[in-house]
Order: sequence, then structure tokens, then C-alpha cells
Amino acid sequence: MDAIDVLDRLKEELNVPFLQIKLEEKEYTEADYQQLKTDLVQYFDDYVRNVEN
Repeated sequence: MDAIDVLDRLKEELNVPFLQIKLEEKEYTEADYQQLKTDLVQYFDDYVRNVEN
């Protein structure tokens, strides 16, 4: 999938319709997508929610 497909899928799966991030223009594998999604959720937890582990 390309960067636009990844962004559209993230918006839908994370329920963030106005998500705007810059992605490298390349073909993303499912593993790439899952890692990106995990990284975004972790970033949100760490810096937005300020969750202590």
C-alpha cells in the first residue's frame, strides 16, 4: 500500500479523521503499517496522555 492508503487506514482504525502526518512515499508492507500504528499509539500514550509505565 502507498502512503495515502496507510494514512486513510490509520484514520479509520484509530478513529482520528483529521490525522495529518507526513509519510515517506514508498510501498508499505503490512508489517510496516502495523509498526507505524504501534509507534503512533505509543507516542500518543507517552506524550499526550502522559501515561506512566
